[in-house]
Amino acid sequence: MEEQKSGSRSIVATSLSALAVVAIITGGGIAWLMTKNQPQSRTPSTINPSSSNPIKTTEVNPPTVNPIAVTPDSTTVVPPSQLPSVGTKVTKPATPNIAQNNERTIKIWRLDDNGKKTFLVPQERKDPEAITSNPELRVQRSMSSLLASAGKPDGKLTSTIPVGTKLLSAKVMADGIHIDLSKEFTQGFGATSMIGRLGQVVYTATAQNPDAPVWITVEGKKLEVLGDVGVEIRQPITRTIYDRDFPINPDKSATP
Repeated sequence: MEEQKSGSRSIVATSLSALAVVAIITGGGIAWLMTKNQPQSRTPSTINPSSSNPIKTTEVNPPTVNPIAVTPDSTTVVPPSQLPSVGTKVTKPATPNIAQNNERTIKIWRLDDNGKKTFLVPQERKDPEAITSNPELRVQRSMSSLLASAGKPDGKLTSTIPVGTKLLSAKVMADGIHIDLSKEFTQGFGATSMIGRLGQVVYTATAQNPDAPVWITVEGKKLEVLGDVGVEIRQPITRTIYDRDFPINPDKSATP
């Protein structure tokens, strides 16, 4: 009876041992499979650059850029490809000559004679100090040029203003243009000479403003009678008054 029990224990022990071995073997296999299936991490030193697939530039399509419409008021951006390279001489556009573009002329009136009558004729001259818009300075320069032309015929054009006549002042005021001349202006003889020089002064002084009244003084005194023939002058005098009162009038074919 004891032998049977002993044999039974031996069989049970053997079975348990076999099961233990099988469990160990099975567990080891499962652990090996789990380790085999885990992803392996690679450090930068283990990556093979040659194994990566390089991107071919020919296979990359550049983005499409729509053209930008540039209006006249917008700022045009010059692309770098159109900029001048280093060392390239850039030619600047020519700057206009401002002095030439603003050159002005002054206008004086001289006398002409067609054999039948004497009449006033305008003559343009370059202003020696061209760039100015001051009306008073313009009157002063016109009158100075007129007096400087005395005794200097220009073709058929002459002047009856006595040589040596000086411009003492020329002012543009609210009531008209005031001209003050030296005493030489009253010298000489003959009605035609006196009327002619008066017309030269009136028309030259009003070159910028034809309707302006003119006040004429000699050495500061109001001019009422001119010359030995007693040419009476009503002041202020305008172009309209002069044309009505005196026989020497501007040439109608000339530019007023």
